[in-house]
Amino acid sequence: MNAGLASKSGTSRSSRTQTHIAIAAPDHIGAVVSPRLLIQPSEKWETKAISHFLHNYSFASTKDNPGYLGFLPDLLDSNLSVQYLESAVLAAGFASIANITGLSYLERTAEKHYGETLRSISIALKDLSEASTDATLAAILVLQMYEVIIGVTSVSSDPHQKGLIELLRLRGNTRLSTGSGNDVLRIIHNRVLINSIGGLCPSPIEAEYDIRLIGPSTHQSELWRLMRETSQCCAETQAIVLFLRKGIIKSEVIKSLDQLFSAYLSLLSWCAALPSSWSYHSCKVPNGDENEFQQRTFPEKYHLFKNIHQGATWINFWCTLIYALQTLLHVSTRPIIQHIFTQSPHPAWDLRNRLRDAVDEICACVPYMMADVNQLGLPTVGEYGKALGSYFLLRGLYVASCVDELTSSQREYMMRTFLRIAHVKGIKLALRPRNRWLSQHGGSVTPGHQI
Repeated sequence: MNAGLASKSGTSRSSRTQTHIAIAAPDHIGAVVSPRLLIQPSEKWETKAISHFLHNYSFASTKDNPGYLGFLPDLLDSNLSVQYLESAVLAAGFASIANITGLSYLERTAEKHYGETLRSISIALKDLSEASTDATLAAILVLQMYEVIIGVTSVSSDPHQKGLIELLRLRGNTRLSTGSGNDVLRIIHNRVLINSIGGLCPSPIEAEYDIRLIGPSTHQSELWRLMRETSQCCAETQAIVLFLRKGIIKSEVIKSLDQLFSAYLSLLSWCAALPSSWSYHSCKVPNGDENEFQQRTFPEKYHLFKNIHQGATWINFWCTLIYALQTLLHVSTRPIIQHIFTQSPHPAWDLRNRLRDAVDEICACVPYMMADVNQLGLPTVGEYGKALGSYFLLRGLYVASCVDELTSSQREYMMRTFLRIAHVKGIKLALRPRNRWLSQHGGSVTPGHQI
């Protein structure tokens, strides 16, 4: 609109509102109808969108966890002139509310802010002094979340990842001592690692990629190292197996398998050596009268974590375990090396059972990460938990859903959870893995049989 039309629109809207109040609230029902129901909302839509996003997709750091985007409120306040950061948050906030409420006006508003953010960031990237600032990197991270919320990106790849890595190289080791600067790098680093683990098309980690982080916990940094090592071992093993018929020496295959087995065993050792402060609590799901119910409840347990960050860390661990086990099982089917697994202390049938167990562990994270239960395991009826838990959970469920040999209970549970994440939490990317599987298997999830 031009200024004149906007002025007329404002006048017309004001008069229509006053007329509506006069008609809808005659004197004889004035005491019954609340005036608050007959006027425009006092809180601005933009304020609601920002507060909704900050509540659902960020939490402040504490002594027990580094938080996630907890620096965003301060960054927004200190960068009032950087419009694209606020515009990115508005795009993600409006998109989330639109998905939950179904209001098309909010969806269009989200698209408008998304377009504005892309144009503004494109201009900012041309200025080397602004291209790698905390505000620019944070805005791109929020755009990533927007694309997940509306479901336009791919589950298996991240279109912004290479750009963020290049900006980190441009940035170098400057501004690492600031809280927001280090937190931004930590988020990017973790995203790069989790995108390289499992799924249909893992994103390989570039050999020269490296980030120096300040102050990550010893156990967290060790898990990141194992995620990277496992990702590289899996990629190398798959590449060697792909070229088995092109003169690959058998000793090279065995060496690659040994490295992958070593990474797998290191993951198990990491888990076994964790202190009690890293442990989670598991509860058995009440199953009622065993004589009354023929079919057992799935999952049979659910995990309770201290916070969302701890739950996300364990999901990362099980995703890495799944990727290693999937690769080992895939290699075990090759005739040239089948005998290696028959003589191994970890035969194929044992690896297959461990793989299904790892899928069960991720399914057991659903109630807590979706805020169905609280830290005590009690139902959170009437309470509104953060969507960030579902955001982290989605990646784990996607990796688990790409496992070939799943039970019908596992598959059906994950398909239902994808729907809940999409419609209850407003993260539409969850529909992608569900629709992919349904399109490949006749459009239905049939219970009661092995999938």
